[in-house]
Amino acid sequence: MSVKLAVEFQSKIQKPEPAGVFRSTTTPRILLYFYTIPTQLAAAGIAGVGFVLNNPYFLLSGNLLWIIWFAAMFLISIPITDRILASAAGVLKKGAIVIFSIILLCGVAEGLSLFIFHNYYVTPAESGFRKVLNFFEHGFGYNDSTALSHQAAENLLEGKNPYENSNLVKALLEFSPYPDRITPLRAGQFADQFPYPSTESINQVWQRAIQDPDTLTPEYANSLVYPAGDFLLPAMLMTVGVKDIRITYAILVVIAAGYVAYRLKSPNRYYFIGAMLMSLELWNSIANGETGSLAFPFLLLAWFLVKRNLWFSALFMGIAVATKQTAWFFLPFYLIMIYRTYTLKRTISATVITAVIFLAANLPFMIGDTELWFRSVFTPMNGQMFPLGIGLVTLVTGGILDIRSPLIFDILEFAVLVIGTLWYFRNYNKYYQLGPVLAIFPLFFAWRSLWPYFFYTGIIVLVMLLDEKQFKVQDSNLISATKS
Repeated sequence: MSVKLAVEFQSKIQKPEPAGVFRSTTTPRILLYFYTIPTQLAAAGIAGVGFVLNNPYFLLSGNLLWIIWFAAMFLISIPITDRILASAAGVLKKGAIVIFSIILLCGVAEGLSLFIFHNYYVTPAESGFRKVLNFFEHGFGYNDSTALSHQAAENLLEGKNPYENSNLVKALLEFSPYPDRITPLRAGQFADQFPYPSTESINQVWQRAIQDPDTLTPEYANSLVYPAGDFLLPAMLMTVGVKDIRITYAILVVIAAGYVAYRLKSPNRYYFIGAMLMSLELWNSIANGETGSLAFPFLLLAWFLVKRNLWFSALFMGIAVATKQTAWFFLPFYLIMIYRTYTLKRTISATVITAVIFLAANLPFMIGDTELWFRSVFTPMNGQMFPLGIGLVTLVTGGILDIRSPLIFDILEFAVLVIGTLWYFRNYNKYYQLGPVLAIFPLFFAWRSLWPYFFYTGIIVLVMLLDEKQFKVQDSNLISATKS
């Protein structure tokens, strides 16, 4: 009997693990990540419906799902979660497989429906359902920011200063003639409307604006509001024939994701590829022309390479912060990771590299017209924009609170950022994977907390989980290897 048991035991331990995604060795935290994807999709979709229909119940329901998503991201970033959920790993795995299959099917169905039924979506009907369909169909194209970025890239190639020659109405007439995709300002005809201008007012201002496109409309955010990397990168690809900057976004995301997948070891690369395939919020944001898609691949590479090649990591972080303001929130947590991993000297060196890349992209425009550059880039923070997005501000946009100044939100946002930075510095060794989550958490309290600010953070955290052995290398070993 003992010989038989020994043979059975030997056959079990020699039995190879199944290949591919969701192997039995997958940790509960990795499995839990796959549950956050449908939560995020549902949160964005419900909140979007609430915005279109101006329905507080949808807005608050979507906000509740975002809170659940944040809670899940915190759990995923904390090592003790693996121990807590160890007994449920089998159930989590089965559920993750089901979610993976359903979301992939939904992605295929979404693509086919847009291709086949495109003409049925664009209707003048005013029913709530068709208004939602129209809004989301319009979303698969340039928005105002994308149009301005494209216009800026073309102006640059023509030898013009993109910040001086920014004209929203002309950009939208060329790329995306949908007034519902414009960012309004609390000025002119919109000055007394709150918490958001009515559809009728938006249409009236648009009809007036297109009569004289050369005159800047005070109700619109006409300025190019991003750092120079936002148009420098698309301009580079335009010179080789890439005319739609959404293709630029897609190319860069695929290259960065492909590199990460290549460097990850099996089976972790399959988990990453599976997560990327089912990240419909990422691919939808690219199709929507969401400008944050341009900064994402550089943030991903910066965090992935921080313990592999510090100098390339700092280079990519420099490109990210030179492209999008939301990347600035990641910077203090990124520098803390470098400091706690290497030395103060190397932290200073990485900071210098990041700053040099940022200045190389932006300094020419800062010198050309300093006041214009600062006014343009800091437009999202000047208080003229309407409250919008998820998070705490839904209490305002949903009509529950009548707060018309962004001051309290700015204070909360800054306070959460400072507290999170100090906490991360103090607790880095135990909770180093929380960095990207703490970086975006302050935006949950912002006056404008749009959902695209959050969607790619989960992928960065997942990569840190999949590459956990690399991130767990002892600091002393890293320092000695670097010095040698």
